[in-house]
Amino acid sequence: MPSAHRLLATLTIPQRLLIASAFAYAAVFAGILAFGRPGLGLGQAFFVPIILVAAATSPICGALAGAGALLLYELAIHDKAGNFTWADFTHASALSRLVTFVAVGALTGFLARRGRLMLAQSLYVLEDLIELAHARLEDAALEEGPPEVPTETLAG
Repeated sequence: MPSAHRLLATLTIPQRLLIASAFAYAAVFAGILAFGRPGLGLGQAFFVPIILVAAATSPICGALAGAGALLLYELAIHDKAGNFTWADFTHASALSRLVTFVAVGALTGFLARRGRLMLAQSLYVLEDLIELAHARLEDAALEEGPPEVPTETLAG
């Protein structure tokens, strides 16, 4: 267990999100295979891994994660009947899922990237403010001159 904790500590947050999304994709896929039937809504659980991938990467990867979720959903739904064809992707339900999955992935990826850029910009501003404050402290210290040493301690 300690080695697993050390391994987890070496991973970055985006890497952790991608690993969590892989487990979430697998769990949702397995859940649809085991319990899936029309109207149950298990396919909506694919939004979680899509958002995790998009938050860790970019809008393009988020959109691809949405398209991958649709592929897994269609494979899981049609696995029971055994009649999966590429024409299944042209049905209205599949197209609406594709649009929503891809849109959620792209939008989340965009917002996550924008948030990272805003954080980076604010850190640059903070660094500039710290340098300015440090320069002012140095200027104030030079204006005051060297600290006075009491004569009692020198004679003592």
